[in-house]
Amino acid sequence: MNLDDLKDKLSTELRATWDRIQESGTYNQLRDRYENMTPAMQQLTMYGGIAVVTLMVLSVPYGYFNGSSEAVGEFEGKRMTIRELLKVSREAAEVPAIPPAPSMDMLRANIDSTIKSANLLPEQIKGTQTTMGSNLIPSNLSEGGLQIQLAKLNLRQVVDLGYKFSNISASVKMSDMVMTANREDNRYFDVVYKLVALAVPAPPVIQAEPETPKKGFNRNKKSRAESEE
Repeated sequence: MNLDDLKDKLSTELRATWDRIQESGTYNQLRDRYENMTPAMQQLTMYGGIAVVTLMVLSVPYGYFNGSSEAVGEFEGKRMTIRELLKVSREAAEVPAIPPAPSMDMLRANIDSTIKSANLLPEQIKGTQTTMGSNLIPSNLSEGGLQIQLAKLNLRQVVDLGYKFSNISASVKMSDMVMTANREDNRYFDVVYKLVALAVPAPPVIQAEPETPKKGFNRNKKSRAESEE
């Protein structure tokens, strides 16, 4: 069917539809009311009808446009969510694995060794005490803590010892440091370092499955033994 035939068929269907509309009672009632109106009312009714038809025609593309806008907004939201998930997974993959925290005895030995290497006088070392951890860290995430008390430190010693204590292990964190001026000589400071050992779970141990002997190997071995007999 060519284009001319389509035009003729469409024109015929439109003409038949218009004839059916003219034959309906509703159309005749509306036409009688329109003819009984004043010219001003007829003009106003005509403009209103044109406006209604225009709105009906424009509502179709507007509906498609509104639907496409919602689809684009939903797509952009999902794309942003996927980007955030990829970013988080990439950052999680780049985070280095934290080793398990050393035991309290080993941590105390490392601290004593660090203090000894600082060449402090005996009266400067006030002692090291075991604590329950820190209020900032839940008890189930802490293996315990240590409190180191030192006296009459200069500012350089305060910074150096604090840096060494915080770098003993990646699983040991300095939760607090209290520094006050020494009462005898305010040029020096009395310092309390508080360390917390994190409860880092040990990596799972993957056990290798025992190798099962191959059937062909057993059969060859058995046949070799029978031949030797």
